[in-house]
Amino acid sequence: MIALSQPAHPGYTAWTPFYSETPYFILQCDFSYLIGPDTFKRFVLPELEATCRRLGNPYYHLDGPRALPHLDFLLSIPELKGIQWVPGAGQPPITKWPEILKKIRAAGKTVQFFTDQDPLGWRALEVIAGQLGSAEGIMMCGAISAEDEPQVRQLLAKHGIASM
Repeated sequence: MIALSQPAHPGYTAWTPFYSETPYFILQCDFSYLIGPDTFKRFVLPELEATCRRLGNPYYHLDGPRALPHLDFLLSIPELKGIQWVPGAGQPPITKWPEILKKIRAAGKTVQFFTDQDPLGWRALEVIAGQLGSAEGIMMCGAISAEDEPQVRQLLAKHGIASM
């Protein structure tokens, strides 16, 4: 498949607008919210592991506190590159979950979040980077206004990120 799309289409994207030179996708199993760890391990984990082996950059959309019992299983998948933690409606914003973000990064996975997950918007990057000790391994996705662009560029430079 890759040979058919190259060189005319040198990269990939999915519903989360990140560029990848290899096939990627943000996997999810919203049904996991309704099942326990034993059922997740038996029925969901094998499929996720197999899918992660087929993708160049697999990520997982972890949606809501009731999906958290499955986090250790997800972090055990060697090919899984990162976790998109979404606390969910009615929950505290992304910056109020440092223990989850630390666990994800401690497992060697990328932490991915949307700027609209926190009232701080793009400024949540500064808070999360402070909680984790650096901005390494954080992927932020969201709209930045033209007025905020200089501040965002300054923040990115502070953390050693050359450009947007």
